[in-house]
Amino acid sequence: MTTTVKEKIVFWRWISDSKLALVGTTSVYHLDMNGGASAAAVKIFDRLPTLANCQIMSYDVDSSEKWCYLIGLYSDANRNILSHIQLYSIERSMAMPLEGYAACFAEMPVTEAPGAPKTQLFCFCERKANETTQKFICTEIGTPPAGQQKFKSMSEIQLAPDAPGDFPMIVQAVNKYGLVFVITKAGYFYMYEASRAALVYRQKITQELVVCSVRNATTDGMIAINKAGQVLAINVDENNLVPYVMNAQHIPDNKNVAFKLASRYSLPGADEVFLQQFQMALASSDYA
Repeated sequence: MTTTVKEKIVFWRWISDSKLALVGTTSVYHLDMNGGASAAAVKIFDRLPTLANCQIMSYDVDSSEKWCYLIGLYSDANRNILSHIQLYSIERSMAMPLEGYAACFAEMPVTEAPGAPKTQLFCFCERKANETTQKFICTEIGTPPAGQQKFKSMSEIQLAPDAPGDFPMIVQAVNKYGLVFVITKAGYFYMYEASRAALVYRQKITQELVVCSVRNATTDGMIAINKAGQVLAINVDENNLVPYVMNAQHIPDNKNVAFKLASRYSLPGADEVFLQQFQMALASSDYA
């Protein structure tokens, strides 16, 4: 098939098995390969002026294709590498400018709100131009249940001592376990628990820049490739996740975080805690 876009394409990627996203100098388009030989690229939104001089690094859509984001890097007068994010609601035709390096969409249970087993989230690593700290943020983009406020969790990113100028390059949601993976420019891997934005684990996994990654559809983990051509497979050990969090003193309220993980995702390792909770509820006549 052949299609024509009346501007220079500066970035493109597959967003589904049959659909391409094309990022032009001024606008973003989607091209459906199932549309036939004469299918046209459909304009989705215009790039915000803040991204005009950015090097486009990432673009993605959520599973419903109602939300999308565009990320571009730029350097300030002091040669600091900063980044803009354009979060866009296709349904509302509304753009939301953010300042951050990397992002992903997620759909996972993070609250105990009745009738809302999963929450639609936008997770991103924020750094504002006038600040030196970076934050990991998970914020709800869907509509919360009646009477409930929109969910949001955040925490400051604790950079490794040997990489003070480091910044996130890749973010991936692990919906199966309520976690978010982050890989930085310096090769550090971070694992966050989404409901508290709590740092569960940090480890340097490569000396080389990670250039691309993809979700492992079987494990919900990550497969990444670094600049040296090494393939990195990152997966969660289901049997050890809850016990690890239960004993991780660096995680605030770690035992409760572990209990909630086990409860929401039916994970092993918190049987004694469940039994204690049951006995306490029974003793207080809380039969429900």
